[in-house]
Amino acid sequence: MPSTAIARGGFAAFLAFEACKPSRSDLVKSGAAAVAPHESTAALQSSAAPDRAHRAGTACRGSELPADQHYVAPGLCARAVAVNQGPLREIAFLPNGDLIAVTRDGIIRRYRDANGNGIFDQNAPETLDWARTGGSHGQNCHFYGDYLYCGSDDGVKRWKYSPSSDRGGEGEDVMVGQPGGGNHPFHPVHVYDGWMYVDSGSERNTFWSLPDDYVTDRAVIKRFPIAGFVPGKPFAWRDGEVFVRGARNVTGFTRDAKGRMYGVMNGLDDLRYNADDIHQDNPGEYFAELEAGQAYGWPFCFAAARVVRGGQMVPPGTPLHADAYFDFFPQHLVASNKDDAWCETHMTQPMSFVEAHSAPLDVTIFEGPDGALPARWKGGAFVSMHGSWDRLPSTGSKVVWLPLDADGRATMPLSTASETTFPYEVVFGGGNGSRPKDGHWGWQANGVGEAFVRPVGVAISPIDGALYVSSDDQAVADHPGKLLNAIGQGAIYRIAIAAP
Repeated sequence: MPSTAIARGGFAAFLAFEACKPSRSDLVKSGAAAVAPHESTAALQSSAAPDRAHRAGTACRGSELPADQHYVAPGLCARAVAVNQGPLREIAFLPNGDLIAVTRDGIIRRYRDANGNGIFDQNAPETLDWARTGGSHGQNCHFYGDYLYCGSDDGVKRWKYSPSSDRGGEGEDVMVGQPGGGNHPFHPVHVYDGWMYVDSGSERNTFWSLPDDYVTDRAVIKRFPIAGFVPGKPFAWRDGEVFVRGARNVTGFTRDAKGRMYGVMNGLDDLRYNADDIHQDNPGEYFAELEAGQAYGWPFCFAAARVVRGGQMVPPGTPLHADAYFDFFPQHLVASNKDDAWCETHMTQPMSFVEAHSAPLDVTIFEGPDGALPARWKGGAFVSMHGSWDRLPSTGSKVVWLPLDADGRATMPLSTASETTFPYEVVFGGGNGSRPKDGHWGWQANGVGEAFVRPVGVAISPIDGALYVSSDDQAVADHPGKLLNAIGQGAIYRIAIAAP
């Protein structure tokens, strides 16, 4: 890794635990002690400063967050443009500038700044519930060919979209029969070049008894040819072409202008390797380029983040066999039925990763428009991190920028026996005006705010070029074995270069 890339990250691995799965009283076992973050304030300030030529004429819009209650990269401002929105999941802009969000309970919500005051007022026509997916597994919508394709409880539905219509109606089923129970019920969907790609996360952390080979009903991305869809005769999940296997939970994926698909994946919890408890730092949460035929190891293997084997540090990203706890009662440790040699030849190595258990949920590639964000960030990836439950102290609950080179490749983090250094920059999260603070955070001002800011969706406006971030404000556990109920205040944030 180039030294400049290391300086931009400036972070060691952090410790966190994820609030999107059931917790257990014996969650933190005899693992290694927590490692404090290694941060370089000067490096963060100098590397994150935006290009001065792009600062003029971009005003901060929305409700101001108290400076001592949040962090945003130097030269940028973060504002709340919608508050008290409930459990928001991913967001997406349409070509005309309408912002579409989906809530956890399946509401498809349209946002439109009709009066130009820079926020989404909480009344029609600025904020309105446009349609419903029909269930509680709402995750995202993708606009393609005049239709919104949105994940539903048992597959995908679509709606003909018109900016002049304030109601979408019932919609129609495009694909049905997709499983959605367990820890990972959501059905992220995107449509590219006539193919509808749909993710199905694993039902549990692992299997009670491991299969002999990769399964094809869950922990996969499947695709379906839109040209073959006949209204009234939806595709069946079982008939989809398996695109990627062994992916425990591809919560968010996207594609760049050159046709390269990228995804972020949530890895195994309660991980063991050669009888050692390594779950606090492993596995890193994957950032990967997605291509047909790949297999990402679940449930047999994982990519090392910080593992010592035979007294030597294992190179980050190396495929290793995985022993992990089955996360449903009665719980027990499930030993991998593969070895490291099998994993080396049967698992696709991710391009990079972020901290273990930080729960990345969405990714978008910054390709413009120019002016509202630093020009040097162009071509890189914004990744949202929801925050996690399987590690203490907490990590995630932030948005980062991950650099990609001219070939669309990311850099692998570097690990020593005591810390991991990541190549990303923190864009938005906890902390204050001078430095970020990883993990759980919230803010309150003038009667509004979020008790827990937990980023889910990231999207770049085609109109003003700013980065928008959704948060579902799902409550998080404050110690092992305790999971709080979701509060769901929810908000949307706008991040852009501050006016000079």
